[in-house]
Amino acid sequence: MIEVARVSAESHIEPAFFHARWCDLATHPEWSASMEFLRLDEPLAVGARGVSKPNGGRQAAFMVTALKPGIVYADTTFLRGAQLTVHHEARPAGSGSKLEVHAYLRGRRARLWARRMGDDVQNSLATDLAGLVKLAESR
Repeated sequence: MIEVARVSAESHIEPAFFHARWCDLATHPEWSASMEFLRLDEPLAVGARGVSKPNGGRQAAFMVTALKPGIVYADTTFLRGAQLTVHHEARPAGSGSKLEVHAYLRGRRARLWARRMGDDVQNSLATDLAGLVKLAESR
């Protein structure tokens, strides 16, 4: 496993809000500058499959790989020879939330993909998490 990104933030908004937004894939473009779309082909559940398209990138198949109500959402995108997992977690902290998002690669070509992606995943996740926090706190 190769970690390619890790970001965190805090908010006075409850964790359930963030989890709900991560799970509402159709609304990701409202706060995620890096994604053109994410679509599930079946109801949200671990093992559900769909298609995503990053801005400026190619469509790729993905699967929901973790779902813990109110806390965790993760999906894994299938790349040629590797898988990119993005794990989102919202935990109670004081009267609000501690948010963590990290991404990692697995597979025989993980090192190649890590070099290819460079800092793009780190920068995208940082921008996206900041966008989600801003959206939450402006409501």
